[in-house]
Amino acid sequence: MELNKYSEECVDIGDKAGKEYNIETSLAKMKRDWEIIEFLMLAFKNTGTYSVTGFDDAMAMLDEHIVLT
Repeated sequence: MELNKYSEECVDIGDKAGKEYNIETSLAKMKRDWEIIEFLMLAFKNTGTYSVTGFDDAMAMLDEHIVLT
């Protein structure tokens, strides 16, 4: 079959497939990480307005994910 002729192509395909797998697993982990992030609306005194909380956790997660990509 003379497969040794195609060894470089096989190695190249294997490397690309490994990198693609790593990207897909990293993306899946990032999606799971974001599922736990919650934003809450808290009433601001008795003014009828609300403030949103949870930005600190979201920004920390975003910073972490930017570093990973």
